[in-house]
Amino acid sequence: MFVDILLFLVGLAGLWLSSEVIIRKIGPLARFFGVKELVITVLGVSVLSSLPELTVSAFAIARGQAEISVGNVIGSNFVTLTFVTAVCALIRPIDIHREVRDREAGWMILSSSLVMVLSLDGTLARSDGLILLLAYVPYILSVLSAARADRSGPEAGDRPAGKTAAIAALIAAAGVAGVIGFSSLALDRGSALGEAAGIPPVAMGVILFAFGTSLPELAISLSATLKKKADVTIGEVYASNIFTQLVVLGICCLIAPISVSGSILGFAMPFLVLAAGVIQLFVTSGLKLNRLEAVGLLGFYALFAASQFTTMRPLHELLGF
Repeated sequence: MFVDILLFLVGLAGLWLSSEVIIRKIGPLARFFGVKELVITVLGVSVLSSLPELTVSAFAIARGQAEISVGNVIGSNFVTLTFVTAVCALIRPIDIHREVRDREAGWMILSSSLVMVLSLDGTLARSDGLILLLAYVPYILSVLSAARADRSGPEAGDRPAGKTAAIAALIAAAGVAGVIGFSSLALDRGSALGEAAGIPPVAMGVILFAFGTSLPELAISLSATLKKKADVTIGEVYASNIFTQLVVLGICCLIAPISVSGSILGFAMPFLVLAAGVIQLFVTSGLKLNRLEAVGLLGFYALFAASQFTTMRPLHELLGF
């Protein structure tokens, strides 16, 4: 037990240290390429921080547990979108850049809705996986197009040398690897502690495993929040969710068709779309996510977590439709 506690704490400490490394290196890389830090977050950090979801989902497919993959993606995305965003906003209200509101927020709703629509027949086939992957292409093209249009051409004295930028990229990549590795360590040791404490398996899934694959996003977003980098905070949340739903789930569908259960299709998926829509209303109302709205997002997560302990009716029935 003592060793598990020690390793769990080491995992958390390593997570924080690794996320600090990433946040510190985003700035130099953005200055080298002459783009906003948001672009580096969307194109690099969010993709690499989604590796736990890809790994867990791909292994589940390989073991013949296809439904776990879609459950992992939807569950971790819900944790990231509601809990992670809420925690960051409670620490410091998040100013939302218009670019994030108009592009990332819209694509987050679109990707969630697309996954739900493709799942209506109860199966995510290989053709559906191809559609999801192709849907990611215009999103990335829109990011690149905006980056080219917004290149301000930093002054020579402000732009890091190529060697300096390369070192920054390697250090940032090492930081992402550290986030993923320490996330795994914290999750494994946390699971052992939960089992020793007699926590029920369902609660373990909600409390630990859903958080487990979301730990990289949580660590990076919290670090960005404390450094007042709002565009990195919310950009990481949105971009990683878009990537996992379109690319991670798309790759999993290509490996093997996924059967989608009624509980996921009838409650989890529409509830994720609803949460994304509510956040869009929050950020549209004043380009800011305040503490009161953060409490509301925590309420969304609490309801989602409670649904894992009971049989929930489909969302449209709960809403009276």
